[in-house]
Amino acid sequence: MSAAKHSQAMHFQARAGEKVRNPALQRALQKAKPLFVGKRAKGIGALADDQLEFEQLRSACVDIRNRVLSDLDVWLDIFETQAKATGAEVLWAKDGEEICDLVIDVARRHGVTKAAKSKSMLSEEAHLNEALAAAGIQPVETDLGEYIVQLAGETPSHIIAPAVHKTLDEIADLFTKTHGRPRQTDIPAMTREAREVLRQHFLSAEMGISGANFLIAETGSAALVTNEGNGRMVTTLPKVHVVITGIEKVVPTLEDFATLMRLLPRSATGQTISNYVSLLTGTRQPGDAEGPEKTVFILVDNGRAKLLGSAYEEMLRCIRCGACMNHCPVYFSLGGHAYGWVYPGPMGSVLTPLFTGLENALDLPHASTGCNQCGSVCPVKIPLPKLMHQLREDQVSGGLRPWSESFGLKAWAWVAGKPALYHWVVRRAARYLKWLADDSGRIRVLGLAPGWTVGRDLPTPPGKTFQELYAARKRA
Repeated sequence: MSAAKHSQAMHFQARAGEKVRNPALQRALQKAKPLFVGKRAKGIGALADDQLEFEQLRSACVDIRNRVLSDLDVWLDIFETQAKATGAEVLWAKDGEEICDLVIDVARRHGVTKAAKSKSMLSEEAHLNEALAAAGIQPVETDLGEYIVQLAGETPSHIIAPAVHKTLDEIADLFTKTHGRPRQTDIPAMTREAREVLRQHFLSAEMGISGANFLIAETGSAALVTNEGNGRMVTTLPKVHVVITGIEKVVPTLEDFATLMRLLPRSATGQTISNYVSLLTGTRQPGDAEGPEKTVFILVDNGRAKLLGSAYEEMLRCIRCGACMNHCPVYFSLGGHAYGWVYPGPMGSVLTPLFTGLENALDLPHASTGCNQCGSVCPVKIPLPKLMHQLREDQVSGGLRPWSESFGLKAWAWVAGKPALYHWVVRRAARYLKWLADDSGRIRVLGLAPGWTVGRDLPTPPGKTFQELYAARKRA
């Protein structure tokens, strides 16, 4: 099924209003934000201990990703050749529907009734869990955050912390309901309980499904970077391992991978290195103590190829660290579900319109303050605000904005082109805004644009324009 059919990004404004008025969500977000920001700052600062410099590393990572994108077909061919040489099967999928069809076909060929899954954003793009369940195959998320949102019947709200929107009490109630055990609020005990339940799934699943942070062309390997042991369990215990990943994830060499790993964990969780960094290569060979009997790579386009050579090619550099959303004031006011699809935050404001169609995500390019926090922390220097502005321009040129908005902008441009008229209008507007304020010095309802004050009050302006205030100061 197409991504556009599953996307709820067209309802961003309504969902945003709902989320900003949810006190439990707001408490969870405000608790999480300083942790993400503080840990990243500490991790980036620690680069100096290894005589490394952030901007130099960023430039090196940009060079690696650009080198890949300039010859993407070449590196994918090399990867396919090397992966097949290790005994792996390499398949290609153009969209989410083909992902589901290929995974189900592999499952039926090998008699699979249960699939244990490690976190995979592309499986979310394809809505793979739904497709597997419909085919009679039980999907079980084994990343703790993903497991929680699966039990809750929800989708992830963050790409590295899927359950960041859930409170401890909500999770405790969820575990009590689904596990049938006494309620606990001690985090280590709750984690142990979840692992006890998941252990049986690891042992009984015939198929493991994972994503890949990178594909190494040099060795035909999938690189998996996690902080939980579930990733290794999923990729070694089941007899079949399926890797689902985007075509842009390939990197030329192990050295390139090592360079990118200097910044990926630091940008995501603030760690110097993640708890588990696995290079998965081929199938189990004679004498091997572990590993799958069958390894399948599914390399996915799903809108990526069309970005090559376009104004949005830089988005293909993204390494899915989550730093952009961790520093975004909009994301931490609303949470990930407001964005309506797989990718939240600034990355989602660009990727969702590109992958699902601009006409299906009209509000997302506007879900930004333009502060450029996202661009300043991105480890591969993606100019996210610039790309959002470009999407807005595409909306206007494509006639996708409401007529009232287009009329208003044209009217404003006409007035702004006539200095005398512009100053007259601005002076009246300044006095009108002061008149709207109540005795507390706040504007509770903003006249012709009441939507601006639905969730907040505005301070009273001075009632004079900047030019008037400046002239008065000079006279004084």
